[in-house]
Amino acid sequence: MPPVRREDALFQWFEKINGPSWGDVLDAGTGDHSLGWVGTLPARSVTAVTVEAWRMNSLREVAPKARVLLGQWTDPALLFGESFDQVLVDYVIGAIDGHAPFFQYDYLERLRPHVRGRVYLVGLEPQPRDGSVLDEVCRMRDACILLAGHRCYREYPRAIVTKWLERAGYRIVDAKDFPNRIGARFVNGQLDVALRKTKLLRDDALRVTMVAAIEELRARALDQGDVTWGADYCIAAEGG
Repeated sequence: MPPVRREDALFQWFEKINGPSWGDVLDAGTGDHSLGWVGTLPARSVTAVTVEAWRMNSLREVAPKARVLLGQWTDPALLFGESFDQVLVDYVIGAIDGHAPFFQYDYLERLRPHVRGRVYLVGLEPQPRDGSVLDEVCRMRDACILLAGHRCYREYPRAIVTKWLERAGYRIVDAKDFPNRIGARFVNGQLDVALRKTKLLRDDALRVTMVAAIEELRARALDQGDVTWGADYCIAAEGG
């Protein structure tokens, strides 16, 4: 059964500026969503890298013809000597801190020898700290993550990531912002993360208090309805 085509405005923008030729493609920090798109491209080969062992089976189901590798980019042996025509970096910068703290500063340089064509990078502008109910949602999520002893995602603005790309020897081809329309899916997703983290709290009274606070916040955030808040961004850069 062929992979299901993923309709995504960011990926569609990449397709528009890339054209029909993809060659050998690397999904450099893969997940079901990104690999679901990469697996439908008219590529000569698809390689995908994840650091999360629990994802391996589902990723192979999403794109059966892809080569899915378990590895960490801090390992110099990962994909040693291999290069690719197109490399997708889909929300990887923000996720790195949870797996390899502070490595985001070296990640794009580490990737550079593997890019003989272009990097297509997706990032999230740091979410606005504007006192809104959505700001509360994100702060609640991060508070619960920290109380559970885990590390939060750490997003960086497009301007900073652009500088990192240029310092690592890439040439920026194009870039675009995509304002986010936020609704129930986002609210429930972020607060469900917070709720799962409360299960790791040792203090029963604190857990009960946090769960009640999460559900009170969920009700207020869902009552607001859909709003435009924050933005994703895409950057296309030449590496070859």
